[in-house]
Amino acid sequence: MHERTQRAVARLLFVFCCAVPTGLSVLFVAITCTPWYGDYLRRAMERQLSRDIGVTVEIESLEYPAPKVTRLNGVRLLEPETGAEVGRVRMVTWARGDTVNGIRLSQPELQSAQLAYVWRIIHDRFLCQPELTTRLVRMVAGDLTIHSRSGSMTFRTVRTWLRPVDQRIEAVLHCVPAARHNDAPVQVDVVRDRSGRFASTQWTLHSGDMALPCSALADYLPAMRNLGTDATFTGMLQWKSDESGWSIDLSGSRFDDVELSELLHNVPHRLTGRASVRLERCQIDPGSAVDVSGTLLASGGFIGQSLLHSAQSQLGFDINLPEAGGARDLPYDRIALRFDLFGPQLTLAGICHQQRGMEYLEPGVVVAAFGQGIAQTPGQPQSWASLVRAFWQEGREVVPVSAQAGWLLEVLPSPHVLPLRTGAMPRITAPGESWGQAVIEQP
Repeated sequence: MHERTQRAVARLLFVFCCAVPTGLSVLFVAITCTPWYGDYLRRAMERQLSRDIGVTVEIESLEYPAPKVTRLNGVRLLEPETGAEVGRVRMVTWARGDTVNGIRLSQPELQSAQLAYVWRIIHDRFLCQPELTTRLVRMVAGDLTIHSRSGSMTFRTVRTWLRPVDQRIEAVLHCVPAARHNDAPVQVDVVRDRSGRFASTQWTLHSGDMALPCSALADYLPAMRNLGTDATFTGMLQWKSDESGWSIDLSGSRFDDVELSELLHNVPHRLTGRASVRLERCQIDPGSAVDVSGTLLASGGFIGQSLLHSAQSQLGFDINLPEAGGARDLPYDRIALRFDLFGPQLTLAGICHQQRGMEYLEPGVVVAAFGQGIAQTPGQPQSWASLVRAFWQEGREVVPVSAQAGWLLEVLPSPHVLPLRTGAMPRITAPGESWGQAVIEQP
C-alpha cells in the first residue's frame, strides 16, 4: 500500500474511531448538563409517578448521585381534580438493589384531610399490584408530620418493611411521636392476602401504652373531631376488608379525655365533663353482629335535669334529685356506667359504688352528686332504641338515606327503612314495638 494511502486510512480511522466518538461523548455530556435536559427528565419522572400512584406529582429537581440511586428534591403530591395538597417531601432517595429496594424520605408532611389518597397510594397502587411487590422494600422517614385543623403531630422516626411471603404481602410500620423518647414504638401492620378466592386486607394498629391524639385524624375521620381536641386513643384497632364488606375490632382499647359537650353537641340536653371509655369487647361486623361492652367514667361536669328525666322515662332510671335543685343543671361528682350491647339488646348498669371514695353508694348508681346517688339503673336488658330516645326529644333525629349514612344502615341491628313519600324524607326505625312511632331524624 502506498504511503499516501496509508496516511489517508490512518486519518479516517482517527476521525471515525477517535474524533467522532469523542465529539459525540462531549456533545452528550454538554446536553445532559443543560437545564433543558434536566427539565425533560424531571417532567418524564413526574408523568411516570403521577401515572403509577394516581395523584399529581410535582418535583423541583432530579438527581442521579450514584448508579441505581435516584434523588428527588422538593416533591409535592396534589389531588388530581381540585389540586389540593396531599403531602410533600423535602427529599426522596430511592436505591434499587438486586433483592432489596431502599427508600428514604426527609421531612415528609401529610394533610389529615387527604389521608384517603395516601391510603389509595399504599393499598390500591402498591399492595394490590403483584408486579410491584416481588422484592423486599425498606423505607425510613425522618420527622413525619401530619397536619390537621386542630393541630399537627410529628413522628420522630418512621421505619417500614414490606415483605412478600408466598401469597401474602406484609407491611410493618414502626413510629414514635416526637414528644416521646423512651417509649416503645407504635406499630401498624397491613397484610394483603391473595391465597383465597378473593383477596383481603387486614389493618392493625398497636399503640401499646402510648396515648395517640385523635385530633391527628380529625380531618380524615370527622367523627374524631366530636371527641374533643384532647381526646386520645390507646390499645389496638383491627380493621378487615374483603369481598363481603368490612369489620372492626376495638377490643381492649380505650378513649381518654373525651369532651362530652363536643360528643353530644347536637343533643337537646346538657352534659359536660371529661370522660374515659374502656372497651372490653368491640366487634362490629355490619350485616352480621354487633358486640360491644365496656365502661364509661366521667367527672367534672354538669348534667341537665331534662336528661335525667328523659332517662327516667325512656330507660327506667330511678331519679332522686335534691330538693333545692330547681330547674338548673346539676354539677355531678361522677358518672360511672357499664354498657353491654349485643345485637339489638342493650344492658346498662351503674358502677359508681365501685369507684374509690364512693363505696358507700348502693349498687346500680349511674350518677353521683352532692354525696349521694341521683340516678340509678335497674340493670334490665332493653332495646338500644331506648337509649336513642333518651338523648333526643320524642326520639326524633333525622338521618337521610344517602351514601354518607349508608354505614348506619349496615351497623344498626336489623334497621327498617320507611317508604319514601312525596315531600317526605326516608327515615330509619328500630325493630320491635318498643320503638313505637319514634323515628331517627337529622337534617
